[in-house]
Amino acid sequence: MSTFPERFARHASIPGFDQEKLQAATVVVVGLGAVGSVVALELALVGVGRLLLCDPDRVAPSNLSRGPLFRPSDVGVLKVDCAARRLTEIAPGIVIEARPKPFLAGVGLAELRDADLVLGCLDSRAARVSLAGRLGLVRARSIDGATSAWSGEVRPFLDPDGPCYACALSPAERAVTDAPWSCMDARVPEPQAASAPIAALVGAWMSALALRFLLGESLSQNAIVVDVVRGVAEPLVWPRASDCPLHAPILPSSVKRISISASATVAELLAALGPNCRPLAWGAVLCRLECPRGDHQELAYGETTSRPCPRCGTLLRARTSIELDTAPEAAVLSDLGVAPREILAVRAQGGLTYVELA
Repeated sequence: MSTFPERFARHASIPGFDQEKLQAATVVVVGLGAVGSVVALELALVGVGRLLLCDPDRVAPSNLSRGPLFRPSDVGVLKVDCAARRLTEIAPGIVIEARPKPFLAGVGLAELRDADLVLGCLDSRAARVSLAGRLGLVRARSIDGATSAWSGEVRPFLDPDGPCYACALSPAERAVTDAPWSCMDARVPEPQAASAPIAALVGAWMSALALRFLLGESLSQNAIVVDVVRGVAEPLVWPRASDCPLHAPILPSSVKRISISASATVAELLAALGPNCRPLAWGAVLCRLECPRGDHQELAYGETTSRPCPRCGTLLRARTSIELDTAPEAAVLSDLGVAPREILAVRAQGGLTYVELA
C-alpha cells in the first residue's frame, strides 16, 4: 500500500485487499445508463486502473434523475465522454477509454477476452443475449445487472463452463431482437420504469461482486434477485441449457493475428488475407442503396438515414451483407461497424478460420 496515496488508506484494513491488483485490472462496462454510471463510479473510486466504457447514446434529461455522473449541462453530450471526464476528475490517474458505439462495434472480441471482467448494464433482454453471445465466443467472464420498478437482478457469469444469460430463456425468447429491419429503420425503445435508488442498489451489488472477483476472493456465483417491496434478496439458480447455442467458443488455435487494425480499409484487409478469403462481419454491413424501381443504385456505408432516389424520388432501399468484401474497398473497417481488436471469421477454401485485428 505504500505506493498508493492516502485516498486508499481505508482499504488496507480489509482482509485480502490488494490495491496493486486493482490498479493493474481492466474492466469493460457495457452501457452507461443509470446502472452503468453507478458501476463505473464505484470501480473508479475503489481504484480499478483501466475502464473501457461503451455506450452509443447521449445524455437525455431523463438520465439526470438516475445517473450520478451526469449534470444538466451534459444533456446532448455522449454519455461515455461525460463519464470519462467526470471519472478522471474523481479518480485522478485512472485510464478511461470511451467507445461511443453499440458494443458490437465498440468493443472487439479480443478486448473482451483480455479484460479481467465485463460488466453488462444493458436495458433489454435482446441486448443481453447478444452480449452473452459475444462473451461466449471468447469465454469472457462477466456480471450482468438489471432493474425494474422496485426490484433488480445481479447475475454473475464467472465460470465459462457454467450457464449463460440465455440459458434461462426459451428458444423463442432468445430469438427476439432489438435490431431494426434495415439500416435505415430507426427504432425508439419503450421507456422502462426506473429510479435512482434501485439503480444504485443493483450497481453497488455488481461492483461489490466485481471487486471480490478482481481481488481473487471467494464469492457466490448465484444470481441475486433484490425485492425492495418484500425486503428480501434471494438467490436465483438455473442450469446450463443443453440447447443454448451460445456455448461454442472460438478455438484459440484457429485464430491468426494480423497487422491490420480496424482503422484499415477493406482493400488493405483483403490484401493481408490473401486470395480466395472472404472476411465476415458479426453484424449486417450496409453496402449500397438502391431504388426499388431499378432506376438507381450507389455504394454507401456508414449511413444511418435513407434518402430519395435522385431520378424518381422513391425512397432508396438499403442492401446489407455480412461479407466485408462486398463493401466498397475504400471503406474503413471501423466505419462499417468493425470494433477495435475484433476477431473476424474468414471463409476460405480450407473452411472457416479467424483473424484477430491489431
